[in-house]
Amino acid sequence: MRPHVRFEGVLWLQAVRFVVDGKQVAPRRLLMIDDVHKLRRKQRSMLIEELTELRPNFPVWLAGRSIALGDELIAQGSREGRDVRQYSLEDLWAAGRGQYQFANFAQNILDRRLRAQSEIPPGPFSQYLRGELQANDVRDQIERGLAALREDVARYRANPRYAEWVAKAEAELASKDLKSLHEFYSTRILLARDVLKKQMSLELAPLSAEDLEQRDSSQVGGAAEIFLHEELNVPYYFGLDRLCAMATNNVEELLYLAAKLYDALRAKQILRKTELLLSPKEQEKLLKESALRKREFIPKNHTEGRRGQRLLDAIGSYCRERTFLPNAPYAPGVTGVRLSLQELGKLNSGRLGMIGETLTRVLAECAAENLLVSRPSAASTSRDGGTVFYLNRTLCCALRSPASDRWLAGCRCGQANRMDGTRKNSW
Repeated sequence: MRPHVRFEGVLWLQAVRFVVDGKQVAPRRLLMIDDVHKLRRKQRSMLIEELTELRPNFPVWLAGRSIALGDELIAQGSREGRDVRQYSLEDLWAAGRGQYQFANFAQNILDRRLRAQSEIPPGPFSQYLRGELQANDVRDQIERGLAALREDVARYRANPRYAEWVAKAEAELASKDLKSLHEFYSTRILLARDVLKKQMSLELAPLSAEDLEQRDSSQVGGAAEIFLHEELNVPYYFGLDRLCAMATNNVEELLYLAAKLYDALRAKQILRKTELLLSPKEQEKLLKESALRKREFIPKNHTEGRRGQRLLDAIGSYCRERTFLPNAPYAPGVTGVRLSLQELGKLNSGRLGMIGETLTRVLAECAAENLLVSRPSAASTSRDGGTVFYLNRTLCCALRSPASDRWLAGCRCGQANRMDGTRKNSW
């Protein structure tokens, strides 16, 4: 027999008056309940049903990972738009200018957190993060990589079709500055793309420098930046914008990453030996450490953590392999895998038995815990519709760190090697 549940606290909050010095304060109330997705299905259903039937005279905000709930957020007897309104923050922040909205929101949170502490001088959080690379930051990396990069271009020199492009690439290497090196990587990607074209061209004249500029794009530039980081270890994960991107539209993850940076700033303030500013190299080191620790704690923090970790490692290994193909076919990089409607139908139908049930459960938990972000994929002439599961951006950072090579090799053998453990930071 189902017990009768009454949330007396809601009725109390509705009726109580707060008086200070004889004056009523806070006449308008808002009840906020977070992490609804962590309740059991019956508990969640009872909570929503009871709140709907009580019809309090103040708004109630229920926050949770809706990907784990399906249509269960709407209780029986409630009407969408009258009793319940759904606001998908993932949809608001995922497309168009949504990413900039989250970045502004995230910066506001970090700035307010900084004003609330007294360890370092308050102000905008961005003032403590250097957002540009300087020549001294990458001089050693450039010197070490020049010889190998010249060899990469030399194999195109014998083909007269690429004479102007090769000359431009060699001129960019001669400059030995970061901007020229970035342009060189873009040229190298476009050279590889032209060579791998499936359709032969009837043009016999050499490709001009103007053709190179026309084919260049922001996606190619983004891929070049990632190649620079991979091959020459040029810092990539630094600056406030990159920090907000790594948070994957999740405030809790934003604070987790920012806590590591804040601790480093606090240590500098105590020592008073260096400028109170984190260089790109320092930021990247700290963020990669946080990313690796996040991966390490997946088995400890989630019910299907061990299986989830192996699945994420396998996805990461595939994404890494596809990202660093010479022609960067999915610029700036591959960050997810796609399941077609037919494949999703097999999972939901139960035809795959225990394996399918386990995979469905692991995918659901990874999506609920923001380890994977699902997005619908529209049908095209070459494929049917489906769902793309994108890796959490912090996990992408873990994949591209040198320490990740130890367990990426294990992923290809069906294993997942452990990394160093750490404690959870709660700033």
